[in-house]
Amino acid sequence: MRNKFYSLKSILSKNAQYNIVFGERSNGKTYAVLKYGLEQYIKDGSQIAIIRRWQDDFTGKRGATMFNAIVSNDEVNKLTNGEWNNIYYYGSRWYLCKTDNDKRVLDETPFAYGFALTAMEHDKSTSYPGVRMIVFDEFLTR
Repeated sequence: MRNKFYSLKSILSKNAQYNIVFGERSNGKTYAVLKYGLEQYIKDGSQIAIIRRWQDDFTGKRGATMFNAIVSNDEVNKLTNGEWNNIYYYGSRWYLCKTDNDKRVLDETPFAYGFALTAMEHDKSTSYPGVRMIVFDEFLTR
């Protein structure tokens, strides 16, 4: 049996301003979108806004593990030609970092920000001029 994972190739070929992706669970939709956002940041500095319904989605390990699969697949290292090899999460922001033994060096600028609809009143007057891609993830329930 061949595993199929989601690819953004078809949807990006439409050059649409807005894209919406529906599909089966656990087929790589979020992975593909987050990886694409990371590629764009590395290419031109475009930051990502990741929106979910609940603040809990960005608390502690939930936020810290959002990019784990991308890191585990060595994508950060490959995309940055070894400049960075990991992703560090702090305060609803994700940073590229270089981890070597117990030493960690962070990029000064976050490449992604997390926003929860349940906390919209707290973020409504803040500006994020570097954000060029908005991902509304996990917007459907059962």
